[in-house]
Amino acid sequence: MLDRRQFLAGAALAGAAATGLPRPARAAADWDATVAAAKGQSLNLIIDPYQAHKDVVAVFAQKFPGIDVQASTLHPSDAAPKMLTEQKNGVYSWDAWWGTCSNMNNVALPAGGLDLIDQYFVLPEVIEASNWRLPNLRYTSKRGNYVFVHTHFLINYGAYDKGQVPGGVLTLDNLTDPSLVGRISIRVPNRPHGGAMMLAQVAKEKGIGTVETILTTMKPMFVDNDRQNTMSVVRGDSAVGIGTSEETLYDCHQSGGCTNVVKFPVSVMHSRGISVPKNPPHKEAATVWVNWLLSKEGQEVFVTEWAKSNPGGALSMRKDVAPDPKHLESVPDFDNIDQYVAVALDSGWTDLKQIIDLYKKVNG
Repeated sequence: MLDRRQFLAGAALAGAAATGLPRPARAAADWDATVAAAKGQSLNLIIDPYQAHKDVVAVFAQKFPGIDVQASTLHPSDAAPKMLTEQKNGVYSWDAWWGTCSNMNNVALPAGGLDLIDQYFVLPEVIEASNWRLPNLRYTSKRGNYVFVHTHFLINYGAYDKGQVPGGVLTLDNLTDPSLVGRISIRVPNRPHGGAMMLAQVAKEKGIGTVETILTTMKPMFVDNDRQNTMSVVRGDSAVGIGTSEETLYDCHQSGGCTNVVKFPVSVMHSRGISVPKNPPHKEAATVWVNWLLSKEGQEVFVTEWAKSNPGGALSMRKDVAPDPKHLESVPDFDNIDQYVAVALDSGWTDLKQIIDLYKKVNG
């Protein structure tokens, strides 16, 4: 079992092992040539709308000043349809996509919108499977090596007001209490985002019938985005929010506010990683970005920056990169991975599709 203590200990021990890499799959000259060829190119990135993502990209831009980095922040559920629509019209604008992986795996990959990412690997430390914990979970799908995962983590897309739920503590058993009728707000679960994900975890633990009750008998309010949903709970407009923003709630707590609002009783397992959209216009720049981000240096920068402004998830699957000690609660129990809805993996899509189909059914 890879528990949190072993996760931290393994990172501390792996620094020495990193110097004993096997013979590179490509000569070091290939990397130097790629970096040289990328000079003068643009790098058009899609990134999740988090400050830490922007800060990591800024570090990359400073390290490789010859690359003109252009990063667009998009929610993954918006990025996938935008990119695929462009591709259908013969427009290939993007060089790489970095963020949570569910829409990469469940929307973009089946539509043929991604390149095989391992074709862009040059650095031996990235290529070598033994440098990664649980190497069988480096990619999201058995359909091919399209989406590389550098972090599997637990995340909570729900919140509730302790003063408005039965007994002051929300459980999956009292989530359908009659006192909460009309008091639950849900981010519209019509796509693979936080609303559908949290409902999928509820279904995994309590059955799809419970979710149907939530969507019908409980007369929920449906909202358009995660931040709006979080603020609905913070203002007291709803007692429970499903499909909220963990970052928004964290920021509120950090500022000393919304002390009566706490996390939903269950979490899902998400994955953060990288993909390369089909036909990237600047392949060398994309290659430099992919390899740097997945290098020891890049992952250390990610863990450091992520821990500054987020409540969890500052960890890497690289053995030689230590997680932030304050974020160990977001390390999944990999020995019992089936307990989670793994929203970015193939198994998770089955769980998510069940929720999306049910929502469409009950809402005509």
